[in-house]
Amino acid sequence: MKAVLIVTRTFGKYSSEPIDLLKSNGFHLEYSETLDVDLLKGFDAIILGTVKLSGDAIQSSSLKIIARNGVGVDNVDLRVATQMGIPVTITLNANTISVAELAIGLIFLLSRKLVNVHNDLYQRKKFSPSIGIELFKKTLGIIGFGAIGKEVAKRALCLGMEVLACDPYISKEVMGQYSVEQVDLENLLKRSDFVSLHLPLNQSTRRLIGERELAMMKKTAFLINTSRGGIIDETALVEALKKNQIAGAALDAFEFEPLPENSILYDCPNLILTPHIGAHTYEAIYKMNMMAAQSVIDFFNKRLPKHIANPEVIDRLLQQGFSQ
Repeated sequence: MKAVLIVTRTFGKYSSEPIDLLKSNGFHLEYSETLDVDLLKGFDAIILGTVKLSGDAIQSSSLKIIARNGVGVDNVDLRVATQMGIPVTITLNANTISVAELAIGLIFLLSRKLVNVHNDLYQRKKFSPSIGIELFKKTLGIIGFGAIGKEVAKRALCLGMEVLACDPYISKEVMGQYSVEQVDLENLLKRSDFVSLHLPLNQSTRRLIGERELAMMKKTAFLINTSRGGIIDETALVEALKKNQIAGAALDAFEFEPLPENSILYDCPNLILTPHIGAHTYEAIYKMNMMAAQSVIDFFNKRLPKHIANPEVIDRLLQQGFSQ
């Protein structure tokens, strides 16, 4: 019987279907909230949330497949996994709608200062109406025009917003199909009333938004990040907010998670913080769970799993008799 280690709190939490699916296919499941190098030696597969899986841990393990219960792979040493011929799968598009809706929701919160007025009235019993702005005819700049960026654009256009996008991997023609104007990063930052990030975290995107980029933004503009922590230089962002260099920001992802108690982001003005909940809807969790479980089942049935994040291993798997 193949053993699967579950290292994500949401797997099977709201529906037993992904658990039942694995068990009915002959898998033994165990759960852990942390990763220990020795622990991994007894498992054939891992379904992984946001906990970091280091190269050393992979090398000393008996893992045959790493199934991410999510989209990003910045918490997995992809290079080592590839060297060892271990496929790393992702749950592509499972959380697309949920993250896009959160991004739009944060734009509403910022535009009407809803968190501030709620806190004033509910916590301080202070009736202090504030002035917000309409989204109609405002400009939204989307950095990263993948699946989530496209869904954000659709919703923003329905609100009557103008949408700009910056993504070196997406053509002007494709953006035009979504009624989105293709611009470079500097143009986007200078023109946008709202800037929303939808990027993976890698060497080219780490601290993409820093002091220089924040200085390009309008003083009335807002920054939203529902993608990955580390894309924004958090120190630079705090300074920009304290100096009223931009109007505000909303972050759902952070460089260090959980957010440390001594984080400089606490008590920062005009900043909304949410605990990386972009994918935390019943629908997204269900889809992610089922896709991760199916990846494990497919692999041990000698079928290529869908959405392999390190495609370099595919030829090796095919040579081992895997079918497509």
